[in-house]
Formats: sequence, structure tokens, C-alpha cells
Amino acid sequence: MKALITIGCKTDHGGIIILGDPSFLVEGKAVHLDGMTHFCPKCKVQSRAIASNQGFMIVGGKSIVAAGDTSSCGSKYLKISDLAVMDNGSGRVNSNLNPIAAQRNSFVDDESNFYDEQIQLENTNGEPYANVEYIVTFEDGSICNGVTDNNGNTERLKTKTSLGIVSVDLIIDSNCNESCSCGE
Repeated sequence: MKALITIGCKTDHGGIIILGDPSFLVEGKAVHLDGMTHFCPKCKVQSRAIASNQGFMIVGGKSIVAAGDTSSCGSKYLKISDLAVMDNGSGRVNSNLNPIAAQRNSFVDDESNFYDEQIQLENTNGEPYANVEYIVTFEDGSICNGVTDNNGNTERLKTKTSLGIVSVDLIIDSNCNESCSCGE
């Protein structure tokens, strides 16, 4: 069995792992994946991880690096914990966990997780579009509308997935003139 490499692990060349994928945590530390890099102080290069168990444990389409795996400069990864290990043996699992707990999927999306953004709308002079109605259109076609605050900020734009913003449209009153608060 080989321990999984996480942020904080080291290499036998003195490198320290500072990159990891936060979607898979071991003791609260993100796992290091195939292709991620670290600086090797011995070789003085950015060295790329090479996972030996390609396709065995996958996170975000990449294999997890394990203790003993090497990097492109030849350094070997050293474990800091045996809490999470992998074994490419028979696939049989021995566990004294409660069977109900063992069936629980720890990768189910947490309903409280969301993407959150706020936009400040300004005119070409850098003055905020204060108290102006707006419509934000996202790449999936969904919209969010509201009225900017006194600083020209939209409300917090929250989505369940990462979505690009296609457009932000301002709805300017037809009675708008140079002295109104919208900045036009």
C-alpha cells in the first residue's frame, strides 16, 4: 500500500509540495496529481509529478500521486501520513466501518457550495452607475436582475456551477439626463 501525496509532503530532493486539487482532501490537505509541479531545490527546476498508477485513482481526470512515485527531475515523493493509501491489488476491501457509513458518498455536492461574484458598474469616467437597474445574462441562458447600490455594485451573483457572464445590460430610464444619478 502506498500513501497518497498531499500538500505539505516532501521529496527526497528537499522539494515541498504546495499544489493540490482541493476536490479530494486527506486530513484537510489537497491531493497532488499527475502533472502538477513543485520546485526541486537540488536540481533547481520546476519538476512535474509522474503518477505510477495511471488511471487507478482519478481526480479531475488525473491520477493521484503516491509515496515512492517520481517526478521529472528524478526525485521521489515522501509520505507524511498513512491515513489514505492505495493498493492496486485484488480490489478487496477490509473495513470495520459501519456498513451504512461505508456506503455514504463523500463526493456528493454540498448544497451550501456555490460560485459567487459581484460586479461594479462604472461609466467611462470611472463614476459608478448608482441605483440603476441591470440584467446579467450567464452562458447557460439564466439571468439575474436587480438594482445597483450607491457604489454601482450588483448584488452577489450566486450560481451552483462556474458560469461565464455573457452580458450585463443596464436599463436606463428614458427620462435620464446628465444630472441623474446613473452617470449617463
